[in-house]
Amino acid sequence: MKKLYRAGIYCRLSVDDASNSAKNKNYIPADESVSIENQRELLSKFVMLNGWVETKVYCDDGYSGGNFQRPGFLEMLEDAQRGLINLILVKDLSRLGRDYVEVGRYTDIVFPSLGCRFVSVLDCLDSEGDNTDMLHFRSLMNDYHLRDLSGKIKSVLHSKMVSGQYISAYAPYGYRKSTEDKHKMVLDEYAAGVVRRIYELRLEGTSYGQIAAILNREDVPSPGVYRHQFSSKTECKVRQLWTHTAVKRILHREVYKGTRIMNYCGTRSYKDTTVIYKPESEWIRHEALHEAIVTEEEWDAVQKINQAASLRSVGRQAPTTKLFTGKLICSDCKSPMNAKTMTRRYGDGTSERYVWYFCGTYAKSGHSVCSCHGIYEKTVIQMVSDEIEAHAQAVTVNETSVVERLKHNIADYDEQRLVSIKQEISKLRRRVQELENMIAKLYEDKYSGSVSENTFMVLVQKNEQERLAKAERLDVLLSEVDRTEKETAAIRSWAAIIRKYLDISELDRTIIDELIDHIEIGERTIVDGQSRQDIKIFYRFVGQVGFFHE
Repeated sequence: MKKLYRAGIYCRLSVDDASNSAKNKNYIPADESVSIENQRELLSKFVMLNGWVETKVYCDDGYSGGNFQRPGFLEMLEDAQRGLINLILVKDLSRLGRDYVEVGRYTDIVFPSLGCRFVSVLDCLDSEGDNTDMLHFRSLMNDYHLRDLSGKIKSVLHSKMVSGQYISAYAPYGYRKSTEDKHKMVLDEYAAGVVRRIYELRLEGTSYGQIAAILNREDVPSPGVYRHQFSSKTECKVRQLWTHTAVKRILHREVYKGTRIMNYCGTRSYKDTTVIYKPESEWIRHEALHEAIVTEEEWDAVQKINQAASLRSVGRQAPTTKLFTGKLICSDCKSPMNAKTMTRRYGDGTSERYVWYFCGTYAKSGHSVCSCHGIYEKTVIQMVSDEIEAHAQAVTVNETSVVERLKHNIADYDEQRLVSIKQEISKLRRRVQELENMIAKLYEDKYSGSVSENTFMVLVQKNEQERLAKAERLDVLLSEVDRTEKETAAIRSWAAIIRKYLDISELDRTIIDELIDHIEIGERTIVDGQSRQDIKIFYRFVGQVGFFHE
């Protein structure tokens, strides 16, 4: 019986595939073999001529061939893993990618391991044929094209920087790109006024955190929010607060005194996009290419204040990882809690060191946003230890009862419904297999001449529509069963782990990492003259199991 191939058509168009004149006029070049629509049309015809089933089309428009983290490409791999497609079809090898090593890994290892046949139409390459000798050579040439293109782009950008042209996507806060020449910066009067105020406050001796607090209390938009207001119509997802770090960055940048520094960072290579900072000898520095916001004297005076502040911190104990670092979360703003080691001195001359946790947003905003949510580490230790021991004891006494109770926390959990779903899955699998066999038989009948072309097309279309509908329903049910079974297995894993900690001699980081996902810390309140603070412990695998109140 002829194997039924469910083809996944992959199309990609990079911005680099268009000529510069075409990019400027915002249209796809006339090369019909390159555009997304023409790739799709060519490949659809190829599928039909070979008697394959066109299952899905995956498109990545505007993605580089050197980047394999493309949404369409990743979706195609996921469908291949699930068995929805067993053939991957591209117009030519460069559409798959231009990185020689990665292309080779996918064609030689990944696709075969997924049971996928790979076909490149214009290259006449087929992983099931005997014409794969040229595959690696063509891939190497595509990789060379990518490296050559990267070198040319870097050379052009370097020349622009040397000539003083501004080439970044956005101007620094306080400036905007000129509407007449995008390679020039001009003052943004509102943001420049905020920058001047920040420098004035610093000259008065105001700390970074205090400056951030003043700006937040006055509802001054943060740099990210301010830029978003002019550059995007989508919902703003950037940090909406002025922070200690944002203020410090503005108070250290030479751009505000009229000095432009470029070429201070770059990437390791055309294949590695990790940003690295270059030695100062490679920096490109230009003076007076744009209007200064502060005078050089003001900038120098602020640097002396900044340097004095940094010297005061010399000799302080470096931050160390505390017992609950990364585990405590503010219950109101959901930011991680900061930790600080403090000293309490007593009247008899003795002292005690202790760890204090407080809201990260409260700290970064100069105490102007959220509230402290402060709590002692020893208080958290006691609460967590007590709750772990209580749950461990419950599991030891009656593990079945605990597991069943936790199962009901799973969304839509119903034992009877789960049995019905599994029965429906079995029926759907049988029907999908029957339809695939029927389609394969229709192809045989078509080639033998026992079924006419018109009858063949009608029957194949009808069967394929039903098969796709059944397969889609099957995927939904399999996903639901898989989720439920994973959550049930997670509950049993949690029960097995927590049983080990019936008697905790000392709570350490190993126990916390093994059991705790995160802990939400509420603000301390006074109720009926009593201090109260809500602590919610969320365990790994099972989420919240109980509450504790102080």
